[in-house]
Amino acid sequence: MKHRWRAGVASAVVFSIAVCLIGLWWTVVELPKAKADSDPAGVLALLPSLVGVVLGGWGAWAGIRALQDQQTAPAIAEKLAGRVAETEGEQYQQLLGSGRAAPDGRIDLPFAATGTGGSRADGTLEGIADYYRALRPGRVVITGTPSTNPGGQSSGDAGTGKTVLALSLILGLARERSPLDPVPVRLTAASWPGTEVRDWLRTHLTDVYRLSRREAARLVAANLVLPVVDGLDEMDPGSAPGYGSRAAALLACVNRFGHGGAHCPVVVTCRHAHYQALVEEEAEPGIWAHIAVARVDASRARSYLSQRVANRERSRARWQPVLSALDTVAAGPADTVPPEYTLLADALDTPWRLTLAATVFQERAADGRYLRDPAQLLALAANGQLYEYLLDHYIGAAVAASHRGAADTSRPSSSDSPPRLDAATTWRCLAFLARYLNDNGGPGGGSPRRVAGRALSSTDLVLHELWPLGGKHRTRLTEGVLAVAAPLALVSLAWQVAWPWLYFPVLALLYRPAWPKPRRIDLGRLRTLAGRRALTLGATVGSAIAFLISFGLVYAKGGLHGNLKDPLVFCLAVGLATGLPIGLARGLMIKHERVGVLPRRLIRMDLTAALVFGPVTGIGAPLVFGLVGFLVHAATDGLDSSRFEVLLMSLAGLVIGIFIFAIPAAGGSAALRYFAFLLHTRRKLPWRLGRFLDACYELGILRLSGTAWQFRHRELQDHLATRAMPSSPSP
Repeated sequence: MKHRWRAGVASAVVFSIAVCLIGLWWTVVELPKAKADSDPAGVLALLPSLVGVVLGGWGAWAGIRALQDQQTAPAIAEKLAGRVAETEGEQYQQLLGSGRAAPDGRIDLPFAATGTGGSRADGTLEGIADYYRALRPGRVVITGTPSTNPGGQSSGDAGTGKTVLALSLILGLARERSPLDPVPVRLTAASWPGTEVRDWLRTHLTDVYRLSRREAARLVAANLVLPVVDGLDEMDPGSAPGYGSRAAALLACVNRFGHGGAHCPVVVTCRHAHYQALVEEEAEPGIWAHIAVARVDASRARSYLSQRVANRERSRARWQPVLSALDTVAAGPADTVPPEYTLLADALDTPWRLTLAATVFQERAADGRYLRDPAQLLALAANGQLYEYLLDHYIGAAVAASHRGAADTSRPSSSDSPPRLDAATTWRCLAFLARYLNDNGGPGGGSPRRVAGRALSSTDLVLHELWPLGGKHRTRLTEGVLAVAAPLALVSLAWQVAWPWLYFPVLALLYRPAWPKPRRIDLGRLRTLAGRRALTLGATVGSAIAFLISFGLVYAKGGLHGNLKDPLVFCLAVGLATGLPIGLARGLMIKHERVGVLPRRLIRMDLTAALVFGPVTGIGAPLVFGLVGFLVHAATDGLDSSRFEVLLMSLAGLVIGIFIFAIPAAGGSAALRYFAFLLHTRRKLPWRLGRFLDACYELGILRLSGTAWQFRHRELQDHLATRAMPSSPSP
């Protein structure tokens, strides 16, 4: 950071000196010509004016720096805590199942904790923040508790509520904190760039929470950020990461995260099997507390179902066989409980499975008739088919619930309301995406598939990164054809005069980025060092290139014979007129996503950025030079045919600039790649894919992780990936 700051100051000093030297040069050149005039004061006033402007700029910069220095780290942390509480609170409610497809209902998850000294403690979801505050040094790994019951249909700890517990901890610490307490910030383990934790935190705070680099650096340096690393098990394929795995490398990096010889607090969530594999490989750092989220017992399962689906007389009557079975299991003793009751309690011992059961067995037909009897749960659990049955019917039940919500006229209408989904179509589309994600993980849990130098994610659905699904070569070729076809069609209108520019569209095939990132307009970016650096670099490079091009054209036309001042002034004007808009566009464009933005809006922002700043960055040297030349010659010689050709060439330059230079520079590359991808998946995915995925998120089928959608649980993804349609007949 200090090196970058020094480089920026040095660039500003060089620029200031250059401006003053230009003013001095101008004064020396023009003063002899003005001696014959009665008043040469106008020439002499230029240099002091430029010096005043430079000094004024430095004074404004010093004032801004002074105001920024008044923001202390605790004040910045207070602001960040509010943003974290707002953002993570929405995700927490979604995971609890409080959307339209899942009425209110929650489970106060129990957990068993083992301290660093071997001490043991028990607690629940509501008290996780209080327990954590008492830990020293505050390093915790959260796992689930594997199922050990013979009736359990999975021996893992999927769906036990690890992320829910971590979110509850984040919200508890963010809402009730003293000025010196660190602010918990959730990081996705799979997004770890391989840097040290402090660098990762600074980048995350700047990119996601829109803090300036200076604010982020102050928070991290003051140890006022608590990293909560979610999903350590998603970093490597397979269930047994080795010593050389990415997960082990991240834990080693976390172990180095300290201050003054003491360990800084960190929270990590991971599946139990993955964590144990790292422990056996001795890749686990020491001085960690272990929180294991317990399975949901029969008493809590009954309480959850009573709140969510059996809170009225008619509903209680429907669910009475299930409630009675869970009551019997809770009352015990075990040797007097019927086996089918025990199997049912074992099959519903996670929040995820309880959510599935409550959603599937509350599905209703259009006439209000319930499609399934909750008593079927007992028979399905006894046959060991309950979990598969619930997964088969979950999507249909969630879609049916959305239809009931859409018929609710008490809710205000919206022009951007979710689409009315069809259960069969939703299953086919999600199954297609699930197979793609599973294929990215590599055969047999091997190395992940790579395209254009990047490993494809096996969990994240990001709109502008799904293009390999349409064919890694076909999609990019289609994008290049689209980038070439539009300017060629427009330039053909002026073929006779614009043919020299036709080689520019061919360059579109060479300058298409392999992995385009969506850009957006951020008016506040110029307040950051990165924004100012981008503005300065874009303006400098753009002005220099435009100056050289225009100077070369003037030289080719023989315009340098005689007076040299006028061509130089003309070329300098062309350079400034070209470079300043380009620098402004580059300074206001940002590639990073911001917190709270729906993933589908990234493509819209990218397209908006291209439409707004495309003409600005696309002007380039051809248009400015052509227009200036046209105006000069029109004023002197009139509008003849040769000048009209100059105008047409200028317009051709504008078209070429928009499609070739503006799209990759000012946004639009991601949108164009996304459009090409949709063309190749038209029969398998909906045209408005982002709107469809957002609707699935609203129904609880998907969840959000930053700017990506993920399947609500990996088991649901695996289930869909192996089935083009549900295996269990409806209902």
